[in-house]
Amino acid sequence: MLEIPKPILIFFATAAVSFAGSLQLGTVNLTVLQTTLRQNLRAGIWVAVGGCLPELIYAAMAIWAANWLERYPDVWQTITWISVPILLILGIVIYHTPNQPLLNTPKTTNVASPFATGFGLGLLNPQLFPYWLLVLIQFGNYDFLRVEAPSQQAAFVAGTAGGALVLLVALARLAQRRRAWLLGVLGQTNTNKWLGIVFGLLALVQCFKMAF
Repeated sequence: MLEIPKPILIFFATAAVSFAGSLQLGTVNLTVLQTTLRQNLRAGIWVAVGGCLPELIYAAMAIWAANWLERYPDVWQTITWISVPILLILGIVIYHTPNQPLLNTPKTTNVASPFATGFGLGLLNPQLFPYWLLVLIQFGNYDFLRVEAPSQQAAFVAGTAGGALVLLVALARLAQRRRAWLLGVLGQTNTNKWLGIVFGLLALVQCFKMAF
């Protein structure tokens, strides 16, 4: 039976988590949609590329923080337990956060440089560092996903941007091809509720795993 190398598993698992986390209608994906609808597909994709790069920065910072915490097992264990209520609180907050209106939000001011706009918005996202640190803590509970070697760390960092980029480019293409349909779906579907439920389930799974 062919064994999949661990870095590849980590990359795709991280990309899947990044893809799911990007489903929340935040500043970057809203700007991707707005830029595509108001300008063109190329500009929207450049916003997507710029918006994904800060994922690499914050993921690398999360790896450094996780490595530091592992030197102190008691602190790591405490953080692991604390991650349960944090995930639960995040789930509740996201669940009760209404979807932001797509076309009623202010236009981006830096329309001449979509890449810089996306990069700036991603860099100012305060959720990225704690989000990826929590993901690393979750991965550490499973041998096949525990991030240790440099190749695994590189796979994790690449996966954070890869999953987000796939979703954002898909949103840009969808905005170009199905404008009316997209506006209708986003007006009727609250993606935040589904993402909030996912965070709540992660908290329950983590609590159950640590208890038994």
